[in-house]
Amino acid sequence: MKFYKTIKQSLIMLLFLLLTFSLSAQEDIDLNKAEELFYNAGFGVLKETTAAPDFTIETLQGDRVSLSDYRGQVVLLNLWATWCPPCREEMPSMQTLYNQLKGRGFSILAVAAPTPPRETFEKIKNYIAENEYTFPVLIDSEYKVNGTYGTGSIPTSWIVDTEGNLVARLVGATDWESDSIMEALEELLPQQ
Repeated sequence: MKFYKTIKQSLIMLLFLLLTFSLSAQEDIDLNKAEELFYNAGFGVLKETTAAPDFTIETLQGDRVSLSDYRGQVVLLNLWATWCPPCREEMPSMQTLYNQLKGRGFSILAVAAPTPPRETFEKIKNYIAENEYTFPVLIDSEYKVNGTYGTGSIPTSWIVDTEGNLVARLVGATDWESDSIMEALEELLPQQ
């Protein structure tokens, strides 16, 4: 039963992505500066304003949080796993990005889905502790977030703006400290 629910969620998300997401070089769409910067950095950019689907799951520490709790902040929503080499490769730059922007209306929500025996809560907890990552790590035990936001490939990252709208998506690892990504995020951050 859970398998069919996951398949259904994945199909709904695929339809959602097909209807709202693709931006090709031939399309003449006006992009704001942040969207253009993300697009030029290799991100997919949404064609129209789309609210980020809300979710509520637990943090690594057992607290329940929702994506909507972060309204007013720019959020990097990152789907990852401890067994994924590209995920592990990009995490140090995510920590640096988090350190640089966390006090300016920015947060990271790193979402891991325990799927024993390959991925377990203990493996996630130990990996985060060993590497001293301090950004929020969420545990998607029921595959809610991955079912909605996943692409079948990790890492997958979404940028959510201060209004709770999806801005851009990247499938694959990146250097989150790159000038182009930093400039794009700066465009989205709340003005101080």
